[in-house]
Amino acid sequence: MFGKKSVLSRKQVNAVCILFKCEKNDFVVRRFEDGFLVSIRSKEYRVKFSEGFRTKIVYAKEVQRVANKGDR
Repeated sequence: MFGKKSVLSRKQVNAVCILFKCEKNDFVVRRFEDGFLVSIRSKEYRVKFSEGFRTKIVYAKEVQRVANKGDR
């Protein structure tokens, strides 16, 4: 009945798809500090978007996953 609110706007999803050459259902996004964490192809990237009418990715850097003590 009620749709789930997306973390990213449609323009932000398109920007991620263009940068990483993927489809919109190939990645997972989580809010992280002042940007987002994008998980795709077993890697995580920290991504920041520009503010304004034209959405662009202004920062994208791969981050290392840190295993929890319980994951060993």
